[in-house]
Amino acid sequence: MEENFDALEVIARTRGKVEMDGLPSGKNLFPMWGWLTAFFYALEFVLMNLTGQEWCIWLWVGIPLIGIPLMIAILRKDRERLHMRTHGSKLVLDYWIFAACAIGIGGFVFGFCGIYETVENPLICLLVGIGAFVTGETVRYRPMIIGGLTGAAIGICSFLLQGELWVWQTLAIALCAIVALIVPGYMFEKKVKDGV
Repeated sequence: MEENFDALEVIARTRGKVEMDGLPSGKNLFPMWGWLTAFFYALEFVLMNLTGQEWCIWLWVGIPLIGIPLMIAILRKDRERLHMRTHGSKLVLDYWIFAACAIGIGGFVFGFCGIYETVENPLICLLVGIGAFVTGETVRYRPMIIGGLTGAAIGICSFLLQGELWVWQTLAIALCAIVALIVPGYMFEKKVKDGV
């Protein structure tokens, strides 16, 4: 009888770990990426308005330059969780890799073509919003789903900010980072920490 109880306990513990797989416990990556994104795009907005210099649109490069080493350091500390993968966590990881590549390549292509302000910024909001939505659906966490949908809606609305208003798209990205990454990220981190 005790053997059955031990086996059920192991199964329950493993299921709990797998349900939260791929997400570093206590060190959620969503807020980190959200803060970096919000900071650099708010900085771009301020500097663009103060100086009017074109080089300001390249400040986004600081996000991966700082974020990737931080992410690697965080993930190295949580190796155990990295070994437990499900189809859902692989889907989420693959989406975020695709989104990061699309944002990076798109940023350079659109930046050099001079259409950065009309297309790239709203697409960033859409990709981040969809990513947060997919992640929220995968881990079944409603605030992340709502944050993702809100971020995608911000992206759609920011297509309207064209011409002289395009610089406001950078604040739309900062807002998207707050509602899709930072707020649900901290809420999810607390949920994981509390074991709810």
